[in-house]
Amino acid sequence: MQFQAVTQLQLPQIQTLVFAGGGNRCWWQAAVVGDWMKRGWRLPPTLVGTSAGAAIAAAALTSEGLQHAFEGCRRIFADNPRLLESRTVATHRWQFSHERIYPAWLASFVDDGTYEAVQKAPQRLMVALTRPARALGLGGSVVAGTLAYLVDKFVWNRLHPRLPRMLGLRQEFLDLKQCSTLAEARKLLLAAAAAPPFMPAQEVAGGVAIDGGYLDSVAVPTQDEEARASTLVLLTRHYPRLPVLFRHRERHYMQPSQRVPVSTWDCTAAATIHAAYDLGRLDVAQAMDHHLVTLDKGA
Repeated sequence: MQFQAVTQLQLPQIQTLVFAGGGNRCWWQAAVVGDWMKRGWRLPPTLVGTSAGAAIAAAALTSEGLQHAFEGCRRIFADNPRLLESRTVATHRWQFSHERIYPAWLASFVDDGTYEAVQKAPQRLMVALTRPARALGLGGSVVAGTLAYLVDKFVWNRLHPRLPRMLGLRQEFLDLKQCSTLAEARKLLLAAAAAPPFMPAQEVAGGVAIDGGYLDSVAVPTQDEEARASTLVLLTRHYPRLPVLFRHRERHYMQPSQRVPVSTWDCTAAATIHAAYDLGRLDVAQAMDHHLVTLDKGA
């Protein structure tokens, strides 16, 4: 792989903003984008996201904004004491709390009022899903995709994994604005983060869909050279050997300055989402203060 450090990024030149997945680490993205918007930056025409990154992107489009989504998450987590809970005493069926909490969190900021703002926004949000491999089925795809993703990430250390696609998993991008109802929009965002066993797969657009991260948590649609050059990807994983801001295959990437100090899957009162948010605010302040990222239009 070839990576090139970037000495300055002019935000007004960005036409596509990509939100990588990463569970609670995505609060780093929320702080970064929220700070830029407070400084007067307007979101680019195209947003792309998967897993929790898609939800953060959706929150950025709502009339209430990212801070409202953060506060909703904080309140819901504060009332949840454990990761596992039983649905009924009679069946003794255990489930992860995410199955209840994630839909509740989505409903806290994507409602009748805010969804209208999303539909009227000049930006579109492309939500990335993973479709199971036909030969493996849902269960086989989850197992194979998880193992392949881990090997690709931590053994070969690729920014964009290849093995899941080679095993037959498929990626699909759906436009949130094409959802005809609020319920459909919530289900699409839920499907983008449906990671068995934490949350069940969803039926979306005529087929089974699971978390987009099973194929690639840094989901980017096919782009020509011009589109890649005006794309910024907000990562949630820290790559120690890479600078905070860099280019790869013409695209710009921004990563946290250190490992985001939060558990990806914790949805209890102990979750340190405020630490993830604070790191995002710190990173964007340093980037702006050192003119690594600017609001200038440039030449």
